[in-house]
Amino acid sequence: MRSIARVDKESNLVVGLIPARYHSTRFEGKPLKEILGLPMIHRVYNQATQSKLLDSVIVLTDDTRISQYCSVNDMRCIVIDEECRTGTDRCAKALDLIDGDIFVNIQGDEPLIDPEAIDTLIHSHSNNGISNAYVELDFYSDKRHDNNVVKVVTDSYNNAIYYSRLSIPYYQKEETIVKQQLGLYAFHREFLDMFTKLPVRDLEKSESVEMLRYVENGYKVKMVKVEDEGYSVDTPDDLVIVEEILRKRLC
Repeated sequence: MRSIARVDKESNLVVGLIPARYHSTRFEGKPLKEILGLPMIHRVYNQATQSKLLDSVIVLTDDTRISQYCSVNDMRCIVIDEECRTGTDRCAKALDLIDGDIFVNIQGDEPLIDPEAIDTLIHSHSNNGISNAYVELDFYSDKRHDNNVVKVVTDSYNNAIYYSRLSIPYYQKEETIVKQQLGLYAFHREFLDMFTKLPVRDLEKSESVEMLRYVENGYKVKMVKVEDEGYSVDTPDDLVIVEEILRKRLC
């Protein structure tokens, strides 16, 4: 198993997992779509490997086209053939093949993910079983009303109360901080292992937000504020936006 993860540490291994599904309802084949000449999955992998706190980064996929690309480009990859409801389900199903103590789920459709955001999440995770990164949105941000962007409300201890694709909390009398959930999660091994064993309840089905599985079943998800642009590629239009951002960075 050590040959898969390619790490030398004996304990406290922190492993980055990048679930990448080829068949997306909104954007077929998006992990291999090129962004300024480099496939998206490669850009995500490159960003993740810049993390100072990850000991290893592994792509998890269901598709031979993605695994073949990873193999040719010296990117560590495992094929999980089983049907998976979410990316976190795919991460959990890979546990039997990977050594590790803490696992970080890094979305395969976030080519702009900031390595420092990954490190902030890992640094803050410590005693939490489950941690989830978020960024604060400007109250007038278009993302508030974008149903592809998940929002989260938290309690006084920064534990998630609820996630929604609608704008929450509702603005009635005064402006409130709106938190955008990022698809960036950290788990102690036992908490990731339990994910596929928990029942999928009504709220997760309704909102299509996987972290609701923990919340609905009574587990705390610690929200961690990070600095990140929070751009995921859900549609071809999103890819165009990311390309424009990258062009500006190169100027």
